[in-house]
Amino acid sequence: MNLTVSNKSNFLSYFLNPVSRLSNSCIANLDSESISTIIAAADNTSILYAKYKANLGESDIKLNLPDLSRLTKIIQCINKDDFQLNLAENCLKYKDSRIQFKYHLLENNILTSPPISVDKIKALTFDTTFEVPYSNILDLIKTSTFAISLNKVYFYTKEGNVYAEVNDKQSHNVDSVCIKLCDSYTGKDIPDGLPISFETLRTIIGARCEKVIVNINQQLNVMTFNINNDESNLKYIVSGLIK
Repeated sequence: MNLTVSNKSNFLSYFLNPVSRLSNSCIANLDSESISTIIAAADNTSILYAKYKANLGESDIKLNLPDLSRLTKIIQCINKDDFQLNLAENCLKYKDSRIQFKYHLLENNILTSPPISVDKIKALTFDTTFEVPYSNILDLIKTSTFAISLNKVYFYTKEGNVYAEVNDKQSHNVDSVCIKLCDSYTGKDIPDGLPISFETLRTIIGARCEKVIVNINQQLNVMTFNINNDESNLKYIVSGLIK
């Protein structure tokens, strides 16, 4: 069986790299139109559902990928944008006139997926939604050089705008910084702010895009960050922290 990758750069940027930032192993589910996975961070503060469109030619196949960083590095060595990986004998194989490799997969039941299904992810409801330009997210990440000792970022609304404040409201006499993310939102106000780990934000904002769609369920203390393009969908489900 051959797995066709039609755009190496996009496959790495919008699937393998974001997945490997959160976990270095995963169970990849293949159907005739896409490859997808659900993974959780080591501390379970965030879950990623990643789906990448691909013409794989097969359906209902699971690949237990043990070391995504190694797989990413060896794929980067292929000097072709379009190529095929051969699945045989529980490994992925590649060969051309310049390079050949064999990447062994794990047996079934060694890796596990988070206890949440795609249907449950799709069924989540939210109180507040807003769209943040990717450049504003990068500006927020840059503020970490100022608030170097802090690891919380609070999302809140005020006078029709959405703000993010790097702070720790459980500590006293700490520096803080706040920036406006966007000038509109739909749904309920967030007057008190919902905090998440700044490190989580750094981890999930890896794939470049035009905008990030953020959804918030204040009652469940959950946020989702959605990064979409023509080829992929990355949905991060993030648990909020104690204020």
